[in-house]
Parts: sequence; C-alpha cells; structure tokens
Amino acid sequence: MALDIDSPAVAGTAPSTAPSTGPTEPDNNRLARLACAWSGIACTVLFAIGFLVFAQWLPFPSPNNSAEQITADIASHKTGIRIGVIFMIIGFGLFATFVVGVALELRHTDGNHPALTYVQLVCGGGCAAILALSPMFFGIMAFRAGELPPYVTQTLFDIAWFCFVMPYPIFSLLLIAQGWSILRDPRDPVVFPRWAGYLCFATAAALIPTGFILFFKTGPFAWNGIVGLGIPMIYFFSWIMTLSYYLIRHVSRETRRVA
Repeated sequence: MALDIDSPAVAGTAPSTAPSTGPTEPDNNRLARLACAWSGIACTVLFAIGFLVFAQWLPFPSPNNSAEQITADIASHKTGIRIGVIFMIIGFGLFATFVVGVALELRHTDGNHPALTYVQLVCGGGCAAILALSPMFFGIMAFRAGELPPYVTQTLFDIAWFCFVMPYPIFSLLLIAQGWSILRDPRDPVVFPRWAGYLCFATAAALIPTGFILFFKTGPFAWNGIVGLGIPMIYFFSWIMTLSYYLIRHVSRETRRVA
C-alpha cells in the first residue's frame, strides 16, 4: 500500500487547531446589518429633533406667506434652524443605509437576476441625495439671514420645501420595489410580514398627491396641507419605523441563534 508522504500524519505534523483571533467575517456582517437596521430608527429620530425641536416647523409654514414674512421668520430663529439642519442632514444620510439593510434581506427574492434589489439601491441613494438638498437650502437661508433680499430668501425657501415634499416618483419606485419583493418572499418565516408589503404600496400611493403642490398655495393640497404633506409624512415615517422594527428583530434573532 502506498503512503502519501505529504499527509500530516506521515510528515509528523498535525493540522493547526489554534483559534483565530479577532471577529470573524460573519460577525462583522451581522454587525453591519444591525447598524443598517437601526439606521432607519436613527433617521426618524434625528429628523424629528432637527425639524420639530430646533427648526420648529410644526405647524408647517404656509407657501402663501409673503417674502418679508418668510425672511422675518427665518431671522427670528436662525440659530435653531442651523442646528436643526445638522440633525436633518445626518438623519437623511442614514436613510441610505436603511434602504441598503432592507435590500440585503430581500435580495434572496430576486434569484439570479436581482432587478428589484438594484432598483431599491439606486432609488435609495437618489432619495437620500434629494432629501439632503432640502436642509442644505434651509441652512443657506439661515446662514444669510438678513443679508439677502426678501425675494431671494423666499425663492430658497420654496426650493427647500419643493425638494422635501415633491419628488415622489423616485420614492414611489423604491416603495413599489420593496413591496413587490416582500410579497414574493418564499422563505418561512419571512423577514417582513405580507402586510408590510401592502404598507409599502399604500405609502407609494400616499406620496402621489405631493406632486400637486405646484398648483396650490393654500388648502389641503398645498405643501402645508393635510394631503400635500400631512398624510404623506405620516405614511412615510410609519413605513420606515415598521420595516426597521422587523429588520432589527430578524437580525437580532440571527445573532442570538449563532451565538
């Protein structure tokens, strides 16, 4: 019988059993996934702090306000707006990682051709960039408060609100891709319940009326109206919080099971 001289038993050596040092790749992956899951909650909290506490934009300012009134309002609490802008920009940056976290858990539904996953990732990055524009324009107004002609301040104010409220198509595409992926998830148990998929579709539909802010300066379809902003905002952040909850629960369960 021939002997394999390269065998560890013949060569007099034994396979190494020394434990590896440092976190393993799966541990790092789970940590990254958990960070993405929590970023949705962080996005909502940071936005609420910046928008409501520091900028104090509740009730929403009216697009029918005069240029002089808008300028006076901005100048009266410009420091709060500046601080609020910082919170909002950070929060909207985390929106991108939240979308990545959801897409990672739903990529299995795409098989070998992950079209919906790519739609989610591309739209998520675009949405985060558009959202970040709004507080940047608010910040410019506060930075130049009292130095610009009132009509320039009013124009920046309009741009900021239009960036924040109106770009529904890319958000709706993201939501439709997520909802579609959730409903066709074949796993048992699933990461997200089926009703979360329908919530994505409902949120996409709720955002459509924001396109009508072009035509109204007062009433429910204006950017300070219940249809133009109130209902869409409720649906939008309910969607983020819902998917974040199930995402955190799923990744946490996997971590406990492996530990």
